Order: sequence, then C-alpha cells, then structure tokens
Amino acid sequence: MNTKYNPQPAKIFAGVVYVGVVMAASTLYISFVLQAFPADAYLSRAIMTLAGILIGASAIAFPVALHSWTIERNHHAWTTGFYYGEILFLAMNTVVAFMSLLSRNAGYATPAWAIMFEPFSIMAIIYTLAAWGTVFILDPEHKRTQMDRQLKDDFETEVAKKRLEFVRSVEGENAIAAFASTDIQNLLANRGNGKTHFGAPLEVTANKPFEVKQADVELLAELQPRTNIPK
Repeated sequence: MNTKYNPQPAKIFAGVVYVGVVMAASTLYISFVLQAFPADAYLSRAIMTLAGILIGASAIAFPVALHSWTIERNHHAWTTGFYYGEILFLAMNTVVAFMSLLSRNAGYATPAWAIMFEPFSIMAIIYTLAAWGTVFILDPEHKRTQMDRQLKDDFETEVAKKRLEFVRSVEGENAIAAFASTDIQNLLANRGNGKTHFGAPLEVTANKPFEVKQADVELLAELQPRTNIPK
C-alpha cells in the first residue's frame, strides 16, 4: 500500500518543538542577565528582557531566512555560518546561565571557566546585531543597487567631462558665441521701450570668439595703474 508523501505535519511539529526550545533557552538567559541589575532598575530590566527575547527570535529567524531568502550561494553560506554561531552562543549562554542560577539558589559550585565566561555572555547581543547587519549588507539585491548607483554616477561623470571638452573646443566657442549674440538681441528687443527701428534692425551674429577693438585695447592700457611710480 502506497502512502502519500506529506511532510507538512512533521514540519509543523518540528517547528513547534524548535520554538519551544528557543523559548526555554531564552528564559534561562534572561533570568541570568537580570541578576546584574538592581530590582528597582525597571527600565534597564525591561530593555534587557526585550534583548533576550530578540536573541531568541534571531535563532528562529535564521532558519526562515535560509529557507526563503538567502538563495544566492555566497549569501547562503554566510547566513549559515552566522546561524551556527548563534546556536553556539545560545548553547553557551544557556549552560552558564543554568550554572549561575544553580549556584545562587541551590548552592552549586560554579566552575571557574563558567565564572570567567559570565561577563562575555552579553556579547550575544552584539553578535546578533553584527550577524544580521552583515546578512543584509551581503544581500544580492543590495549589491545590484550599489552597481546601478555606481553606473549612474560614472555615466554622469563622463557626460560632465564631455561637456567640458566641448566648451573648450572650437565648436563649443562658436556655440557659446552664437548663444551670446542671440541673448543680446533678445535683451535689446526687450529694452526697446516701444520704439521702432530706423531702417533695418540691428542683428548681432558671432561665428567665432569675440575680438577686442584696437581702440578699446589702447583705452584699457591707459586705464591700467602704472607700476613704476616715482617715490
């Protein structure tokens, strides 16, 4: 008799078990961390309780991300490594937290290595922060966005260089001179104050860079300050 393949019940049951174990480990860790704060430090205790819950939620979020988000090979490999690092931190913190609670409530003699590790257990918060930050940075979509922005920036830079090359060329000087002559004609027409032209209207054209008249050159030379002034 053939039985239809249906893994969904097993997946649901495994998920419930996984979440329950994470909740148990998180509860031990939160109880351990709160020992470092006075009973009346309500804000600090509330924040650290939330931090312990988020660390447990991170252990749940990693498998979800590996299953549905981190498909690209490099992204998937990094996320897998961070996930097992999270599990290692969770395991160490759970063991040390249980030893500390036994020592406090049941007279258990905590080993020296566990006592030395206790201050470093709080690094789980920083590890979770760095791990998820790196997972988001390594997201292929983020890389594509960076490439698109870099392409746009390079394109605009090259366009600006070509504009500058055109302005400094003969064609660019002629284009600027033609634009300036048209602008002057429009300026004179707007300042006519309703008066009509005598004969044909004045047209200013420029197909090459402007030249300064000889009389103006001599006038400018006379107006320039003399450098050799007798004392």
